[in-house]
Amino acid sequence: MHRSSSPTSIFSNLSIRSIVTILLATGLGLAACEGKGDGTDARDPDEPRSIAVSNHPLAFFADRIGGDRVDVRWLVPDGVDPAAWSPNGDDLAAMQSADLILLNGATYEPWRSTASLPRERVVDTTAAIRNILIETEEGPVHAHGPDGEHTHRGTASTTWLDPELAIAQSAAVEKALAELMPAHQDQFRSNRGVLIRELQERAAAIEQAVNTNPDRPVIFSRPVYQYLARRFRMNGETLDWDGRTPPDAEALAMLDETLERHPAAWMIWPEAPAESVVAALKERGVTCVAVPIAGAPPTDGDLLTSMDTGAEALRRVYDFE
Repeated sequence: MHRSSSPTSIFSNLSIRSIVTILLATGLGLAACEGKGDGTDARDPDEPRSIAVSNHPLAFFADRIGGDRVDVRWLVPDGVDPAAWSPNGDDLAAMQSADLILLNGATYEPWRSTASLPRERVVDTTAAIRNILIETEEGPVHAHGPDGEHTHRGTASTTWLDPELAIAQSAAVEKALAELMPAHQDQFRSNRGVLIRELQERAAAIEQAVNTNPDRPVIFSRPVYQYLARRFRMNGETLDWDGRTPPDAEALAMLDETLERHPAAWMIWPEAPAESVVAALKERGVTCVAVPIAGAPPTDGDLLTSMDTGAEALRRVYDFE
């Protein structure tokens, strides 16, 4: 009968270097390398922690609150709307290795249902405000069971367009960073305090503009302004136009029908539409104006500068002097 060697005899024939190699390869040495074995982080408290995000507002909040204590990972390719982006294998690997993963929640990241992410590091920044999110008619298409593809009622996802909801999301970011790096929680609190004041200043500017003529009808070119309209009580109707191509006969007919009951002189866009679209609207007495969404990083500036651009555009719409 073959007899296995005892653990003592095995280790006596190995060098110390070989033992360490085996421990590291099998994962037995990870507790000693990564922490104390009790879930604590053995890294230098001042070493920046990596933060993966799904849109620009969350990247902005993490950067402003975390300061030099964080390294924000932006994974969305240039020119891609983060709301329409799905991470590939490399992107998911980058997220999985991050210290925190900040998501917008609700239906903003439909890919989340099929992605494998470490739950203990995922932060849904809208979890605390879920009961006041705006429901939409349709959510993302998906399938489970024999019923095939279908949709559930969705949730409007551009939450940060309501500055009060943006402030609530920043609270979730601060809390997550404080739990990750408790030694710097006072710094995070102070940084967020400055951020709150800056968001409130932009909110006041938008409110001041809209309140100049609050009943003025406007048209939203796309269904992305729900939170902006609700927060500032804007008298708006929503279409769903592609700003890159001329509107077809059906789109123009729907516009005419909308204008008949809602005589708006302004259509609000996330970015300036093509000249052919501008011309088609001008024929009907409607002027285009851009109020940025800022889901992706602006070409110049950040979320606050996008809010400034939006406030300036709304001053024109509402004749604020």
